[in-house]
Amino acid sequence: MKRVFERIGGVPPRLRFDNLSTAVAKVLEGGERELIEGFTRFMLHYRFRAEFYNPAAGNEKGNVENKVGYSRRNAFVPVPTVTSFEVFNEWLWEWCEKDAQRLHYKYKIPIQELWEADRESLLKLPEYPFPVFCYEALSMNKYGFAVIDTNKYGLAPTLAGKTVQAKLFFDHVEFYYDHHPVGRYRRSYGRDEELYDWTQYVGTLLKKPGAVEHTRFFKQLPQQWQELLAQSRGRERKGALRLLDEIVRDGNAPLCEDALSMAAENGRTDPDSIRQCYYMIAKKEFRPKPLELRASTPKLRYDPNLTAYDGLTGGVSHA
Repeated sequence: MKRVFERIGGVPPRLRFDNLSTAVAKVLEGGERELIEGFTRFMLHYRFRAEFYNPAAGNEKGNVENKVGYSRRNAFVPVPTVTSFEVFNEWLWEWCEKDAQRLHYKYKIPIQELWEADRESLLKLPEYPFPVFCYEALSMNKYGFAVIDTNKYGLAPTLAGKTVQAKLFFDHVEFYYDHHPVGRYRRSYGRDEELYDWTQYVGTLLKKPGAVEHTRFFKQLPQQWQELLAQSRGRERKGALRLLDEIVRDGNAPLCEDALSMAAENGRTDPDSIRQCYYMIAKKEFRPKPLELRASTPKLRYDPNLTAYDGLTGGVSHA
């Protein structure tokens, strides 16, 4: 609903709803509704009035059901292949705007013209958008994963067994521990999917560098680092992992492949050479500017008599 409001540039003053569970907690006697707190806050923020159909009264919304059927037959036949919800939703916006050029079944004029007349009645959008999300407290399992709707989201292994707060949006999830952000992922609507960020596990890989290739995180490492680690052994592999951990802790994970590429251009693959290349890329040389004095420096007459020191070296003092 929020996205629709932003797309049309305003808010309809009155909206009619079915008794959807995200809005209605309970249908009371006399037709009153006990609303979900989040929906009430959303309604007050955008200032529209909500009206609800009677339960099991399909005759009250036949026109809406017809519109659903029309959209299904015309926008979803043949069944589309969706690889990105964002891209598909943009295509649906375009389809709706194109469809608005057809004649209205009753008034025999383009639907777009009727919409332009309705647009004048819209309420103005609030200055600040309403943040649509819900909170959940989640217990981390022993592997450092939080589970939401059967899908696992990997956080720092040090959080295993802890309770984190999840801020669930429709398209992504934000995780917090002790009021500090500890992870952000796209929201998965699949089943039993694992989402994790390799940068959080480099420190863990350091504990058993020999088993790196057998971990679930290895395939998520940048390709060049996968090849480097697969070709190295023992002290050299541990040194490479130490360097990768340093790069990640510096917040420069996007530069880890650049450092490898620079070293390879010079025919070097050892950790010390890669580290030097990383420093050249990430830690720019700092040259302070000359000190600028605001006032002119007074000239001093300084002409000391140093002959007193001659007596200390066996000469003659002329005090």
